[in-house]
Amino acid sequence: MSKIKILDPKIQNKIAAGEVVERPSSVVKELIENSIDAGSGEIQVSIEESGMKEIRVIDDGEGIEAEDAPLLFERHATSKIGDDYDLFQIRTMGFRGEALASIGAVAKVTLETMHKESEPVKLQYEGGAIVADEPGKARNGTDITIREIFFNTPARLKYVRSLRTEAGKVIDIVQRMALNHPAISFTLLIDGREKLRTGGKGDLKAVIADIYGINVARLAVPVEAESPDFHITGYIVKPEVTRSHRNFINLSVNQRFIRNFKLTQSIINGYHTLQPKDKYPIAVLNMEMDPKIVDVNVHPAKTEVRFSKEMELNALVENTVRNALREETLIPDVEKNTEKREKEKAEQPKFEFSRRAGTAAPGTSPKQDFNTGSVKEAAERPASRAREPVFRTEERAPYSHRGRVKREKPGGSETGTATGTAPSLQKQKLPYLEIIGQLHGTYILMQNDSGMYMMDQHAAQERIKYEYYYENIQKDGDGVPLLIPYTFEFPLDDVITIDEKIHDLKDLGFEIEKTGAKNYSVSRYPDWIRTEDPEEDIASVIDFICHKDHFSVNDYREEMSIMMSCKKSIKANHHLDKRQMEALLEALNKCESPYTCPHGRPVIIQMTTYEIERMFNRIMK
Repeated sequence: MSKIKILDPKIQNKIAAGEVVERPSSVVKELIENSIDAGSGEIQVSIEESGMKEIRVIDDGEGIEAEDAPLLFERHATSKIGDDYDLFQIRTMGFRGEALASIGAVAKVTLETMHKESEPVKLQYEGGAIVADEPGKARNGTDITIREIFFNTPARLKYVRSLRTEAGKVIDIVQRMALNHPAISFTLLIDGREKLRTGGKGDLKAVIADIYGINVARLAVPVEAESPDFHITGYIVKPEVTRSHRNFINLSVNQRFIRNFKLTQSIINGYHTLQPKDKYPIAVLNMEMDPKIVDVNVHPAKTEVRFSKEMELNALVENTVRNALREETLIPDVEKNTEKREKEKAEQPKFEFSRRAGTAAPGTSPKQDFNTGSVKEAAERPASRAREPVFRTEERAPYSHRGRVKREKPGGSETGTATGTAPSLQKQKLPYLEIIGQLHGTYILMQNDSGMYMMDQHAAQERIKYEYYYENIQKDGDGVPLLIPYTFEFPLDDVITIDEKIHDLKDLGFEIEKTGAKNYSVSRYPDWIRTEDPEEDIASVIDFICHKDHFSVNDYREEMSIMMSCKKSIKANHHLDKRQMEALLEALNKCESPYTCPHGRPVIIQMTTYEIERMFNRIMK
């Protein structure tokens, strides 16, 4: 008697359900994807007891013809593909034909649907079999209800987490679907209470505001990039808004939500040094590409994909994020009171989502337009969160550019060349700032037409030194010879390591020799060590290298740059005169990214004139 036999279809569906239906949120995801493929303009999701009691999804899609309805719960029954070639041209959300069969195997399902060219139908499916087939209501679209999930697989119930956790998973799925399909209106009801509603007008920034709030949407920066194989669009949020985990990085391929560690890391790398290492950004990116170069048929959940040109895509995503942030002024405003911010959010009458935030070019007067507009316009834009008051108790006098620091311009003086033509202005990262003093020997106070600014002098010099070291470490040069070599003594447990890595030090530009059991002499050090007393920095580099396993300059270039920049930067309670403060600001303005220190802390924060006047009750609402 043969031992091998084909399993009963009911058992097959239960086995498949183990991969497709992991938890209530998996059911929600599969049902929403079916609604999207049906061309729905509105999708309503309702759950009770976090989906364990009931999940209901209603859409206004094209519906299902009556003759096709009995096939819905058959395994691998689908209208999305017809032959093996279609697997390389997948543009629909679903295509495997497993979802409803798997859901029906472990739950009680009621489905009501109507196609415009067919009669309405109502099916009840329970534990792998149709238990009722009757006429339905005349309503375009599909209404499907899932009850008592895992009622016949009690072992699965033990692995379902708390109701709060499961509800959070459902919310996450609906939010990601809404972000990937802004042209569809999504509504989420939990135990009869509306938790989310999106407009469905195709405005992604409006959806970001619906999900994360207007204050986050104000800081969202549009991104777009294209290569021969990929087209990237979406928004990234300025680095002053952070989250404690990666879940707020939303990635989609051809509007299909995916999880991909390398792509997520590419976005994080694009925020290089702009955020602390333990914080993560908010981003919503969609990558359009030919279906032939992406394989979505990796796992039944369809969130894991494979790319044929993964390295090119990772590089494009990282460069796109970095370039978008490079074009922005990343000076954060002082945080407002949470309750007031929520009140302002509720009272906000209108928000212009199509308007991109910008700043005035430095070196321009308040009324002068240059590239991104005037200083006054920049102060009124959503990114600066300045609002026009309803009533002012008195008018403020125009800002005066007194004590202005001159900047050298190529080809002539500040006022122009000898022929009277205006010189070309070099693009500056920071707006024009006038230094007005120092606070506690730690913070430099500045002002311009839009308000007051505070600069952390230690963080500013850290950024300046970090970019210098990162740029110059391992550059070819003759180095700095010493007439009298420096002699260093190290503990015996470090000597063995230094002996092993002495060639790494020589590759960096050091001439170092062992002169005793624990002593080393340095007769030449690289050009990039530029301090009045380089001996301490040389010792720090040697110590840094001997505590790194398998040291490589390329691998540890950033870490070494951070270490070098932090040691000799201005500390707190160090008083500077006006000339020193101006020199520090001038050097910071030449940095590639002058907004954060290498550790991700802000260098400059802003308090707008509106916020200051409101605190002094000079603005009456």
